[in-house]
Amino acid sequence: MEQYRRNKKIIFVFLLPALLVYIIFECIPVLQSFYFSFFEWPGIQGVPLKYVGIDNFVALIKNTQFHQAMRNILLFVFVGLLTQLPIGFFFAILLYYTKHGQKFFKAVYFIPMILPVTATGLLWQFILKPNETGVLNNLLMKLGMENLCTGWLVDSKTAMICIILVTTWASVAYYIVIGLAALHSMPEDILESATIDGANTWKKVIYIMIPMIWESIKISVVMIITGVLKVFDMVFVMTEGGPNGLTHVPATLLYSQAFKYNHYGIGSAISTVMFLMSLALTIISLKIMNRDDEKKGKRKGGSKVWR
Repeated sequence: MEQYRRNKKIIFVFLLPALLVYIIFECIPVLQSFYFSFFEWPGIQGVPLKYVGIDNFVALIKNTQFHQAMRNILLFVFVGLLTQLPIGFFFAILLYYTKHGQKFFKAVYFIPMILPVTATGLLWQFILKPNETGVLNNLLMKLGMENLCTGWLVDSKTAMICIILVTTWASVAYYIVIGLAALHSMPEDILESATIDGANTWKKVIYIMIPMIWESIKISVVMIITGVLKVFDMVFVMTEGGPNGLTHVPATLLYSQAFKYNHYGIGSAISTVMFLMSLALTIISLKIMNRDDEKKGKRKGGSKVWR
């Protein structure tokens, strides 16, 4: 068995099917999208491609809806990092210290994650309907708080925030599972030693748990950034980019331009921007976190006194 593991040709043969699938369904579409972004094409077979250079990218820069979509997605990323990651790992730590009923709470927290995104979007659309037809507004009226009633998904002030919060509610369970798995992989004797040295729960979380699960946190940051930048279905189901395009994100704007208005060149340009933006934000976030790791590694000092 050991000789097979050392044989690079055998390793390559086993990796080849997955590599081919990745190249065909990931790499080639990305390259094609980049190629089409320099052409004007209605997406109709038989219609020749018209080379327009960087005109599609210039049109995006001048497009106010694209500006709004970029603001929305940056807000999405910012709020996603401030909510999904801290809430997910906070509940993971709570569950780690929960000795009774841990499986039950894990199942409860994971329910939003296993629901289809379309079903989740339709559920919250029903809850957030305007006037008394919505469950939330109906509840507020019965509690005598009519002044708080609003058209949650049709009001420009609340629509985007509602979508972000619903997405957080649906996604946070994933990071609870990642955090809990990382915590359970820690050696228990380290925590026991810290307890003997007088460390309380808060100090164990800050000085032991978080540093030991830092790799899982970094992976989660990358997954949140790339996942949020690709968000489409929740926005499309709940508002379709409305009202008046104020909740558009790049993915929904791409769909609108490519499949509603047959501007495949513009749609490809948007997808190229999404790819480059995702790549840039991922590299920046990893560099920031790796720099923190280097700073921690350079620190000198003796054993920690838990006071």
